[in-house]
Amino acid sequence: MLIPRYLQESVKQDLTEKMVFLSGPRQVGKTTLAKACLAGEADRYFNWENRDDRRRILTAGWPAVPATVVLDELHKYRKWKGWLKGEYDVHGERIRFLITGSARLDLYRKDGDSLQGR
Repeated sequence: MLIPRYLQESVKQDLTEKMVFLSGPRQVGKTTLAKACLAGEADRYFNWENRDDRRRILTAGWPAVPATVVLDELHKYRKWKGWLKGEYDVHGERIRFLITGSARLDLYRKDGDSLQGR
């Protein structure tokens, strides 16, 4: 059984309104927290470092029903910000995106699309 993380309820609440990004150093529990936020039958966890998950991410085979989708280590995909912006713009009403990764997520860099407001 997982120990509830102190941020878990805040993350779940934020997911009802916008994308949520969890970043930080290695081994601090980002993935554990993200997986703890998956409670529904349609919820999915994908890790960019897994070849099969990577294919599923790029084909965007999201559930047809409302669900939370965790995208772990997505920042390792060179074009991740523009790709994610498009996915959120199309599927954001139905899919709650929770993105995890290292402190290198770099959400606010001026080049490319900004993810602010999503």
